[in-house]
Amino acid sequence: MSSLSLSRAAHQADWEYRVIWLLWLCSAFSIAFIIVVPTIPAIIFLGAVLLCCALFPHRFYQAVTWNVIPWLIVLLGALSVIWSEQPMQSLRSAAQIGISVLAALMFAQGLRARSFIVIVLFAFIAANVVFLFVPSVFGSKNMVAQSLALVVLSGFWVMLDRQQPALVRVLALLAFLGAPPMLVSANSEGALLSGVLALVCSLVPFLLRRLHSGTRTFLVCGGAFVASVTVAFSLLLLDDLFDMLLLSIGKDVSLTGRTVLWSHAVGVIADHPLGVGLQAYWTESNIQAVRFWEAFYINNHYGFHFHDLWLETGVELGLIGIVIAAATTLVVFFSVWRWVLQYPGPESCFFAGFVTFIVSRTVGEVELYSQFSMTSMMFIVAYYYADCARGGSLSLMEVGRRNKSDLVALPLGSNPG
Repeated sequence: MSSLSLSRAAHQADWEYRVIWLLWLCSAFSIAFIIVVPTIPAIIFLGAVLLCCALFPHRFYQAVTWNVIPWLIVLLGALSVIWSEQPMQSLRSAAQIGISVLAALMFAQGLRARSFIVIVLFAFIAANVVFLFVPSVFGSKNMVAQSLALVVLSGFWVMLDRQQPALVRVLALLAFLGAPPMLVSANSEGALLSGVLALVCSLVPFLLRRLHSGTRTFLVCGGAFVASVTVAFSLLLLDDLFDMLLLSIGKDVSLTGRTVLWSHAVGVIADHPLGVGLQAYWTESNIQAVRFWEAFYINNHYGFHFHDLWLETGVELGLIGIVIAAATTLVVFFSVWRWVLQYPGPESCFFAGFVTFIVSRTVGEVELYSQFSMTSMMFIVAYYYADCARGGSLSLMEVGRRNKSDLVALPLGSNPG
């Protein structure tokens, strides 16, 4: 490649990178505030996605054809319109989830991982700052705690990333120090425990980064196996251990009414093996949904679920939906952990902690496979970066951010961060 051609490619990539960075910034901030003012943030988000498609149509094509795994839930949701109890609701939800998946993949293709993480951190910080003055920014204390836990996790790894600007690292340090007291005061024990687990798990590969990748993998997998077996045997041998743990963190044995929801969800799945349709259960026309809203004092009749990803998916998309959701989740989880064990840098460590955080909360919360959801989009993005690291792909963005000598020396399989 001639020097002139390389210069033109670099200039074009640099311009494209800046535009996509700005579009993701607008999208991330709009998603962060979509609960308090649903219409305007949704319009901003959709506008940013459409503008990205119009300016960079190759990104749209690459996102749609890259991998079928992120699209499986979307396709099944669209198919559920055939048997849905609320076909228009299911169709609209499938389209919105599809747009969210498309946006996640396009922005991930156009940005380095460290840039994506910084914008996520800033969006969560902004939402929590506004929350101090406008509590309705988040729909519940669990959402507040989830956001704060992710501020801690992202702040920690941005702070340790030496390739970030000094000012960004200082802001990340302040966020990392300021978020924990707010997280404790949020009184969400689940988010607190999951957040600590995620931070510790993400830190282990980083501490072992000087070891050979095979040794690192053996130690991490061996430690995870021993810990899992220990917990399992403890729960089996001590019948009251789980109840004692719940009481020790201020929870009752019904998990604040969750067991009632779970029991009802199991019955719905038994009666509807194919599900009632994508997001077709929690509607005003469903008498059972209205009763649950009233029982749990959800006055606006909006934003409630069965507090379990697998049961929520089963109610909406049936047993097939549970299988697809489980397979997608496991593929993403193990892909990201394979990435961090091979390349334990700040970006991969953050995403390893993130997927650990989200997967640990699938029993108790519903934070994946929904529209206009930051966590759902981040989950897909984590899979994209992990797959790129495994395949050793080099995007046009990287061409625009590296000099000529860097391009010549770049090894296959390098970290996409």
